[in-house]
Amino acid sequence: MHRTAATTLLGIVSLASLALGGCDKFAAREHCHRANNYYKDESFETALHEFKECVEKDPTATGVWRSVGFSALALYRPGDESAQNKEYGETAVDAFRKYLSAYPADQKVREYLTSILMGSGRQEEAITLLEEDAANHPGDMNYQNSLIAAMAEAGLLERAMAKADAAHTTDPQIYHAIGVTAWSKSYRNPPADVEKHRQIIDMGIKALEKALQLQGNKPSIETLSYINLLWREKVKVEIDPFKQQDYIKIADGYRNRAIELRRQAKASPTPSPSPTAAAQG
Repeated sequence: MHRTAATTLLGIVSLASLALGGCDKFAAREHCHRANNYYKDESFETALHEFKECVEKDPTATGVWRSVGFSALALYRPGDESAQNKEYGETAVDAFRKYLSAYPADQKVREYLTSILMGSGRQEEAITLLEEDAANHPGDMNYQNSLIAAMAEAGLLERAMAKADAAHTTDPQIYHAIGVTAWSKSYRNPPADVEKHRQIIDMGIKALEKALQLQGNKPSIETLSYINLLWREKVKVEIDPFKQQDYIKIADGYRNRAIELRRQAKASPTPSPSPTAAAQG
């Protein structure tokens, strides 16, 4: 008798749990439906709330974390240091991480996560993510180049240069980015230690020279201009006046090459559209 009653009670509890679970899933779908409409209307704040309600009602709806992340990202403004904005950033990062734990192959979301980490001052976390991507795609230089570019943007010049050399990258933009970052650091925020300052300048020159080498017979005016600027930065950390004059002459050489290329570009006539193209336009 007691066993029958207990079994019956257990059955009732199980049915009730199933019914509640079904109700939660239904409610989750309702929240998600409303959220999608709000998102389409660009009511991102309300959409974010509804998407959160959806995954709270149905934790198995892991794909919705992607929508939570994009809603928060739509509200996030890089550079805004307000508490509210930081919360949007944290929400986006947390949501994208939860989504990627269920769907790790979604490269587009990984790119958005990396971007918001870089933009919110969490470069090391972004670099760790990019290192994972590069390790998972050892033969794909796109992943290697993204990692190197992030290192350069974060000011990790030695790591970026070492990685670029080790990866044998053939993309001149990668070395150009390292060189430009080196100039920016030397010009805007140089280290107090003169030797460290000199090392940054030399690394930048080396990187830009490598970029020029990879550019072949089509050197970039911008690359030439930045090598010119870095040689002028080198004058600042040199006490020997004769060497200073040598550096200025080298800088002038690069500057003159850039000026000549710019003159040639202006002198070259812009090709006029063909009659067929004009007729189609």
